[in-house]
Amino acid sequence: MKLVIREYLSMLKESGELDVLLPDLLLAMGIQPLSKAQVGVRQHGVDIAARGLDPDDGIDKLFLLTVKQGDLSRRNWDDESAQALRPSLNEILDVYLTQCIDEEYKNLSKKIIVCCNGDIKQNVERNWQGYKENNTKPQEVEFDFWGADKLALLIEEYFLDEYLFPEQSRKYLRKTIALADQNEQDPEYFYALIEETLFVKDIQIQNEAKLNKARSKILSTLNLSLNIVFHWCSEADNLKPALLCAERTVLRTWEWLGKNNLFRNNNIVNKFHQLFDTYLSVLRAFTNKLQPYCFVKDGLFGYVEAEEIEYPLRTFEVIGILGSLGIALWNLASDSQDENIQKSYEQEIKAIAQMIKALITNNPSAFTPRYDSHANDIVSGLIVLIVAESLDFAKCWIVKISSSIIRAYKLGRCFPIHTNSYNDLVAITVGEAPPKDKLTRASTILPMLADWYAILNLPNEYQEFQKNVNKTFAHTNFMLWFPDESTEDFLYSTNAGYKSGVSSSLPLHQSINDVRQRIFSLREDRKTVYKEISCINHGYFSLTAIASRHFGTPFIPLLWYQFLQEDNSDSPI
Repeated sequence: MKLVIREYLSMLKESGELDVLLPDLLLAMGIQPLSKAQVGVRQHGVDIAARGLDPDDGIDKLFLLTVKQGDLSRRNWDDESAQALRPSLNEILDVYLTQCIDEEYKNLSKKIIVCCNGDIKQNVERNWQGYKENNTKPQEVEFDFWGADKLALLIEEYFLDEYLFPEQSRKYLRKTIALADQNEQDPEYFYALIEETLFVKDIQIQNEAKLNKARSKILSTLNLSLNIVFHWCSEADNLKPALLCAERTVLRTWEWLGKNNLFRNNNIVNKFHQLFDTYLSVLRAFTNKLQPYCFVKDGLFGYVEAEEIEYPLRTFEVIGILGSLGIALWNLASDSQDENIQKSYEQEIKAIAQMIKALITNNPSAFTPRYDSHANDIVSGLIVLIVAESLDFAKCWIVKISSSIIRAYKLGRCFPIHTNSYNDLVAITVGEAPPKDKLTRASTILPMLADWYAILNLPNEYQEFQKNVNKTFAHTNFMLWFPDESTEDFLYSTNAGYKSGVSSSLPLHQSINDVRQRIFSLREDRKTVYKEISCINHGYFSLTAIASRHFGTPFIPLLWYQFLQEDNSDSPI
């Protein structure tokens, strides 16, 4: 495990990664961080200041950490660059110790620690030893070096201790890393690690303060484990397992918060925010990797034998991933009171919408959903397009999807099947499938599209859609799933559509105004149950979209019903 941690540390950047890990490590050591690294703020050599008992001698000290990336060598020991170590140490001695320490800490012994995710090279080791000897003042100022080896030991001792992270969990983590380059199956070992960490291991602590500290440490450990997997998957150039691990982590952690009544515990909720930030980091990395393929004609086409099947499956999966990121950012923007942060998220959402538009334009498979569950991916994409004010494109997309579905069914190929079975898709391709009416006995996509015709105010187009669908799919039961009081028990652990909720049969009304009235009525009737779902109630509605992508739970209609305007406006936002 030390080698795993050390390798992970070597992958970290100084800013935003290593300097984010260190405060959590200090807390785990019982040392309270007083300040953290800030971009663009002069810190006089000190990236992190903290106070606590030194585990080496048990003395209460002020810890001053300066953080560097990579190895400590002659090149970055004493040159003219801003990253040189010796000038930073001199500034700590000359400025920070004399002018920047609060009165209550001035009498404490000071421990200046150089932290890096590498080693001290031999060509600078004597320089470092000489500097320490010349500037150490017993009981006043001392120096230490925490390189990759030392940090690995500290992380294993204080984060991955046997009580909160038993050997079985370590095995799960190692097995997940060993399979980081594989996509044949889900990362089941990391899923088991999550269950072991959150739900199997019982914390036998009666003192509430100590109990909450242990729980906080559990989330820090889980976040560290997720980051290790993320960086390992990045090295393997395969982010799919990391994305699945991140989705499962935030969903299962949210259920854990609810089961332990922790939604009002600010410290632990902040740890969840950090986990969610890691999820966003994985999702952004995945999106950045996908970006070039979206802007190339047939960029998602893979040239494999089963491409008639795989191409649309891949296309809608990517739309769902991009949609998940857009909805998560929309959630954060809606929750923020800072206008600058809101604008930053809005710009990012617009960039994601541009990717979705380019992907759909360049890949005709985006008009031919093959599973009824692709309704989830379509809704995700539509929501991002609406939030980004790309209304005309959204209108064009649903009209083309509708006509493609009807045409495909008439041809007997490439239509969405309600079984969501890959074997059925293969059987259709080779002409050995059950009768097509049996594969379309139920549909979520078609009533969902009807709703969007109303939301986007397309009365003429809806008339054509309604006439063709009722004629072509007269045998089909149109239905949408709505959560009920028991959905909270399943939403974060499995496909809640199988375990809870109500599937309502919804005929396609002849008039678009009737569709509008149906939406208004359902929105009013179901809003109480909807708002009682914990992630809705506590401002994390994007978790419902993550649950839909990860477990296949049907998208909750009220999430898109909110876009329908009372005044029949052409703009849903």
